[in-house]
Amino acid sequence: MSVLKPGVMALGFFFGVPFCYGQEMQVDGKLDESAWRSAIDFSTFFQVVPATHAAYENRVAAKVLANEQGIYIGIINYQPETQRKKQFNLQDGFMQGEFNRIYLDFSGDGSSAYLFATTLGGGKQDAVVTPQRTTDMDWDGDWESAFDEQPLYWSNEIFVPWHSVSFSPKVDAAGAATIGVGIQLYDLKSNNIFANQKQTIGNSDFFLNMPKIEVAIPQQSQLNFVPYVSYQHHFEPRQNKSHEADVGFDLFYKPAHHQTLSFAVNPDFAQVDSDDVDVNYSAVETLRTDKRPFFTQDISVFSIGALQDTKLIHTRRIGAGSDDNRELITPIDAAVRFVHQGKSVQWGAFAVNENSLDSGAGKDFYAGRFSYRSTNWQSGVLATHVERPWLDRSAQSLAWDSQYQDDKWSMQSAVLLSQIDEGDSQSGNGLSLNLGYQFTPNTQLEGQFLRLNDGFDNRDMGYMKRNDWQYSKLAYSHAVNVGNDWLTRIKHTLNISYEANAEGLKLPARQGYKAQLMLNNGAQWSVHLDQVRSGWQDNIGANSEPFFLPTVFETRVLYQSPYTGEFSWAASVEFDQEGLSGDALQLALDMTWMPHANWNIKFNNYYRDGDGWLVATQKNQLSEYDRTLFINTLKVSALIAENLEFSSTLQWSILEAKSKGVYDIITDGLNRHANTDTSFEDARLMSQFKLRYRMGAYSDVYLVYRRGGTQLNMLDKNQVGQSSWLESVKDNWTKPIENSVILKVRYLF
Repeated sequence: MSVLKPGVMALGFFFGVPFCYGQEMQVDGKLDESAWRSAIDFSTFFQVVPATHAAYENRVAAKVLANEQGIYIGIINYQPETQRKKQFNLQDGFMQGEFNRIYLDFSGDGSSAYLFATTLGGGKQDAVVTPQRTTDMDWDGDWESAFDEQPLYWSNEIFVPWHSVSFSPKVDAAGAATIGVGIQLYDLKSNNIFANQKQTIGNSDFFLNMPKIEVAIPQQSQLNFVPYVSYQHHFEPRQNKSHEADVGFDLFYKPAHHQTLSFAVNPDFAQVDSDDVDVNYSAVETLRTDKRPFFTQDISVFSIGALQDTKLIHTRRIGAGSDDNRELITPIDAAVRFVHQGKSVQWGAFAVNENSLDSGAGKDFYAGRFSYRSTNWQSGVLATHVERPWLDRSAQSLAWDSQYQDDKWSMQSAVLLSQIDEGDSQSGNGLSLNLGYQFTPNTQLEGQFLRLNDGFDNRDMGYMKRNDWQYSKLAYSHAVNVGNDWLTRIKHTLNISYEANAEGLKLPARQGYKAQLMLNNGAQWSVHLDQVRSGWQDNIGANSEPFFLPTVFETRVLYQSPYTGEFSWAASVEFDQEGLSGDALQLALDMTWMPHANWNIKFNNYYRDGDGWLVATQKNQLSEYDRTLFINTLKVSALIAENLEFSSTLQWSILEAKSKGVYDIITDGLNRHANTDTSFEDARLMSQFKLRYRMGAYSDVYLVYRRGGTQLNMLDKNQVGQSSWLESVKDNWTKPIENSVILKVRYLF
């Protein structure tokens, strides 16, 4: 195709990109192949954090070109050797070295995008960016990167094969397709971000104003076969099992870039990594992520932008515990999914069949999605169906969602319906609305409204914090770019909210102010001043009746040190009123030591002590505790050799809860018990030590050792806290519940 001259168009910058047929490219970070001389250059970068939009010609330069295999991005970062930091991080881990972010909108219309980030040091992140501009880090793609260092600059080279992503090329009459390309440099020493566009992902017009390139994309088909085999040996037998072996595979077929057929038999549940310790005594379920390739691919097609993490599809439900409570993980016999992404129309569907087990406690899951998209607007429907034979239960949900965005306004809405058939039929509905207005890149106003009636129930396949809920929030943020010798930006955020249940009963609601200060040396301060207004607590748990809570105040101060150097830290202090008449002190200290560019040691510490913690110990019984909670986490990660990674996590928690008062929840209020004691101690330990040998995308060998335990003891309150927390940790180590070694191999053909 002919090379187009650079020009400014209505929706951003458009460039014609040379297509380097037949030219060999080596991803080594050096950008010395002859093909780079004909690539499109991005030489002007803007400071977007803080959003001064000052233009620079000497901070970053980038080049983009394409060939039959995929798209290449080369980035030169003009940071002298003495002013940059080199550091490795594990896949999708926190980046604490200089790094580049690349956003690629392969369809050029904001229907979805992919994020690729890589550090000076070889660390990587990748993610799917949904049309609502949310980032899903669970997706892992097939792409390459490399870096090279010179005295006055360092360079990054990223290669993304066409087959590694799903998209609908928008091809014109001349055969050229439009792709959006956003490129950023995160400058570690200052926390500043420089980009080839004046918008960040937080701006409503981010997709609309992405610089666009035009490139010929070859028609391709792709077949990927990813089998895996795993073996676990349990030193503490589970259900009389001392060992378990598993075999399965994922099969991905792409007849074209915009269509994907996925099929899996006993798909990899990715249980190599343990979940964090979860000390949760509330009625709100902890939301977990999912790294299984079958469920992370094409996730943006099924995305619904409902507030408060309300989801019709929460894939951790699939293959989770069996309905007879005998299995923590239910094997999946088979799963199939097809996705079509057209120029204006997207649709997809999947079906998953769990193993029925001996008791018939397995489940079946089905979902279908259809959406239509124009330049600024998208609307569609999502339907789900779950069969649970062991419970004689079926569940359906339906959502009609829409979104709109331009350079000032953004809107996401969803109308939600559910129906449960379990003997009787129960139906429910909900509405989610998020409306934002961007006055300037530094000033934004957002309004949110969520209503779920008491019959709405999406938990068979989805996730919600609660139903019987009306939630409203108004948020205003304004940043002032100071730019003096010590302070670069002050950002003010004001939140006002109101909550009630579906019958109009007023619930406690948070009002808050936050000030964030960004210092010139890269350090940051933030101050939170919050008020939780009085209201009725109707979701304490155990199906208890509502009771009234007074207004409480909370204050928090957080300091984050600069990320440069071998050692960084962050600390926060929080003073809260809590419960009926209690007070609490909360401290947190996170420390990171990087003795080598390939080594990272983190020690995170959390402590909370207060005398107003409220828990429903049984239906209509409320316990108020004088409690102390420690959570400590030690993480080590390292790149031992070029493709060999080591990581370990040691996490323990100690909860000591002394009964302060026990109350019956009655119509007129709370009736205190005279001599009831519900004191307890909860001690937990989780540890994991992992070696990972990378053979390529979706091709790894894992060797993992896991050990952990839990102890829950009901005690007299005079006995709580008598044993040291080190003894509790030792007991969980020497008397483990989990004690196993895992070997897993997967390979992409």
